[in-house]
Amino acid sequence: MTVHGRYTGVLADSPVFDTPYNALPGVDRDSFVRTNIPVWAATADLDAAASGAAIGVRIWLARGDVVTNLAFTSGATAAANLSHWWHALYDPDGLLLAQTADQAAAGWAAATTKRLPLSKPVKAARAGWYIAATMTAAATVQTLAGAAPLAATAGVHTGSKPAGVTFGAGLTAAAPAVTGAQAAAAKVPLVVVS
Repeated sequence: MTVHGRYTGVLADSPVFDTPYNALPGVDRDSFVRTNIPVWAATADLDAAASGAAIGVRIWLARGDVVTNLAFTSGATAAANLSHWWHALYDPDGLLLAQTADQAAAGWAAATTKRLPLSKPVKAARAGWYIAATMTAAATVQTLAGAAPLAATAGVHTGSKPAGVTFGAGLTAAAPAVTGAQAAAAKVPLVVVS
């Protein structure tokens, strides 16, 4: 134990506001990895959004964090007859920062993590709750590993926002430039940014 508790580095770099910071056992705490929920909390097999709609989750990024990859993990159901799918990163206001290449008809098997590089690295201009999203257009959309809160609404505190949202309809190869209206979802897929 140190004067700063369990954190032994420079106090200004403390992960105190980055909870859960790096909730991946075995991964060096000093490497840049962020998760929106601890990996052990991803105990639900979540229905993803409808085909052609995106599902997004809020993830805390500190100012200066550089994101190059997004990873989502499928649950027990594989995607089938895919036409488009991708991951994307949005700023706290819902503006698109970057997306991965459209994976088109490439498969996404059950219980498989798909870690994809963004089209360009994104440096967080400010600390905040960014939105990491994934979208699949397919006859069968894969389920996602994550957490299933009891309620979809925010309201746990004045001004709070839902941890999971859906947005868009009829999406194909390109992520929308803005999320637009976000519908609260009682599902929070695990996302890992690196």
